[in-house]
Amino acid sequence: MRPTFVNAEWQEAFERDGYVKIPCLDQDQVQELRDVYYGLGKAPGDPERACISTFHTYDADYKQKISDGVHGVLKPYCDEIFDDYKCLPANFLTKWPGGMSGFGLHQDLALVDETKFTSAEIWVALEDTHEDNGQLWMVPGSHKWVPTLRGIHSFRSPFYGLEQRIVQRHAKPEPLKAGEAIVFNHATLHFSYPNRTDKERLVAIIDLIPNDAQHIHYFGLPDGSIEAFEIGEEFWVDNNPFTLGTPPPAAQSLGICEFEFQALTEERLDELVAEGKAIDHDAERHGALNPGKAWCHRCGTTEGIDESTDRWLGNVTLLCPACAEKEAELAAV
Repeated sequence: MRPTFVNAEWQEAFERDGYVKIPCLDQDQVQELRDVYYGLGKAPGDPERACISTFHTYDADYKQKISDGVHGVLKPYCDEIFDDYKCLPANFLTKWPGGMSGFGLHQDLALVDETKFTSAEIWVALEDTHEDNGQLWMVPGSHKWVPTLRGIHSFRSPFYGLEQRIVQRHAKPEPLKAGEAIVFNHATLHFSYPNRTDKERLVAIIDLIPNDAQHIHYFGLPDGSIEAFEIGEEFWVDNNPFTLGTPPPAAQSLGICEFEFQALTEERLDELVAEGKAIDHDAERHGALNPGKAWCHRCGTTEGIDESTDRWLGNVTLLCPACAEKEAELAAV
């Protein structure tokens, strides 16, 4: 595959580990991005209880203003360091204080044909991130552990049953100073613990794809197959996590994907460690990542939600019955 970065050293680290930590913005630019977020205010519908992206909001106008503001500061830098990559709509990621703000072990959605191209996210700290406020943890090399096809309603995690071991033994904390960034392959496992301070933690993020790659959304069908759809950048402004349960129009279909699901086994993970393709260290126990009870991502209540949570894997976005009804009304407008 062609390189992601212009800088050869960054490219080497990115290919090896699935991510690279880089300098990004000066303090004036950091403040400029903070002013964008606090000037527009928190995302409509944000209950201030989670690790939540401005993508979650139903307000497309707000999301477009956020994206334009972030691009105005960050896109020139991205155009300089990435090798012919396109910036998709940008967001802020706010980790609010409290025990519900952890984010379980996961990979991001696939946005391209990953047999041909690599997509990435630039994750920019707008204040120092550290152990107390929910720094990012990365799992080096995990982008190469097992092939995946990551979409909505697609296959279960290939790491199911190993998530606690991966979190405790094969991950690495990556604290950042304000203005520093981590760029990671969307296939690289990552997670964060809850924010235990009394102040929100703010990050700016942009997903990027190669300019010559088709922009794809993968969607799981009831028969277990995965359909690919070609999408445009507006998809991430017009939608939110609660509307992604419906596939794009049939006219955008690229067909059914040929893919055979593979689960990672404990034996194979041991082999990856022995081969130097996974790090290993004594188990670090900092508690579970996700709260023990599911909650509504709109109003914050735990009432009326029967789904159970996985304490280590993923971060399911749920609505209580009342908010689900309101969300359906908004979607129909």
